[in-house]
Amino acid sequence: MKKFLAFRQIVDHLGATVASKFTPLASIFVYSRYMTIEDYGVVNLFSSYLWIFGIAMSLNLHAGVGRFIYANLRDFPSCFSTSLFAIGFLFLSSSALVLANLGTFEELLGLPRAGIMLMLVIVLGSILEALFAQIAIFEQNSALLLRVSLAKALGTCALAVLLLFLLTQDKYMAVLYADAAANLLLIGFVLFRLRASFRLTFNVGHLRYVAHYAMPLIPYMLSLTLLAQFDRVMIDGFFGKEVTGLYSLAYNAGILLQMLVTAVLNVFNPSFFESLRQRDYARVARDSSALFGLAVVVTTLLVLFGAEIFSWLVPSKYGVALDLIPIVALGGLSFTTFQIWVRVIAYANRTYLISIIAVTASILNISLNAWLLPLFGYKIAAVTTVLAYLAMSLLCVWVLNRFIGLLKVNVWPELGHIALLAATLMFFRWFELGDAVEVPLKLALLALCAWHFRGSLLVILRWKPLLAADAA
Repeated sequence: MKKFLAFRQIVDHLGATVASKFTPLASIFVYSRYMTIEDYGVVNLFSSYLWIFGIAMSLNLHAGVGRFIYANLRDFPSCFSTSLFAIGFLFLSSSALVLANLGTFEELLGLPRAGIMLMLVIVLGSILEALFAQIAIFEQNSALLLRVSLAKALGTCALAVLLLFLLTQDKYMAVLYADAAANLLLIGFVLFRLRASFRLTFNVGHLRYVAHYAMPLIPYMLSLTLLAQFDRVMIDGFFGKEVTGLYSLAYNAGILLQMLVTAVLNVFNPSFFESLRQRDYARVARDSSALFGLAVVVTTLLVLFGAEIFSWLVPSKYGVALDLIPIVALGGLSFTTFQIWVRVIAYANRTYLISIIAVTASILNISLNAWLLPLFGYKIAAVTTVLAYLAMSLLCVWVLNRFIGLLKVNVWPELGHIALLAATLMFFRWFELGDAVEVPLKLALLALCAWHFRGSLLVILRWKPLLAADAA
């Protein structure tokens, strides 16, 4: 059983990842059935702004706490307490600014005042949840992370469904009320759970360390948010909230299995950084190749069968947008290369380079959308997202090879697999083969892909954590 040591952690992290993304998931399979497409668009527009507010209202300081853990656990209580004081001050100050200018924000965001006020609660909960998750991942306490994430997700869903039946109009508010209530409970739990690490102390040196790591990442975090979410804001501006709802459901479905890759990355992260510290670059390359192989397999499933699978799972009123799912899945695969190798740049503490990469990709995506959306309609946003993520990954590998110098990365195999999947998608779009031929052919291609990457899948299943104690 030891050779499958990672499997339980992967399952736990996958569950926690799915639970943490529960609002878009529930919106696909549950909420979409009880609200109009326009209401669904409002919920996703709200989510798009939520992440932007979260970064701006915390200056991303919680990310620096996660980095400090790997550098100096002994002083963690002082760092944790200092960061909480700083985050609290920033959050209260920015909340006062928002509440004093509610009318302006209502007009600017296109959201109701009540929704903006609820957003403040949800933002604080999201910040503390991210902080708690980083600590749990470092401690490899995936079971606790899963329980907390699942409890929040199920509570949110149960209350949202109840309110969806009770509200007769503006049904999107049901989701916002439920999310705010769940985050209030989460805030109380996280503060109670981490109380042993809290001290009435403020260390300027620790704040400087956290800020030095986290603040250069603000453009990066904002750019990731813009890449994942701002296309919906632009679609809302060009075409309205109903079209935004159609696109949002297809995007949420297409990126769904990327959660599996993110869960596995979370499991591998402590060992990844320890391998870098020990200069065990062979292990870094092997594990990274295995992660990309897993991503190819899950992307192949969505490219070949994504539209058909979700046509059975979501209301038929969204059917016109389901052909976007395979394209969005290709974007997720393109992003995987960045997810894997950006960790080396983060390890080298060159976070400003990460921000430059992300800002460049974000500018490319927004520019392409501004140019192409009016010409080709909302579906082109899925294509521009693929191009932006691909550019982001290529820039990341180039920067790593050119400026970091810890190891050399050859990205051509990854590009080859992405190109092959894109060609496969276009083949089935251009040629009508009929179900009698097409379905067996697709099943054969999926089986061939899984067989080709069987080594990668076995590496993941047999993986064992590498910690500092193992090197002693």
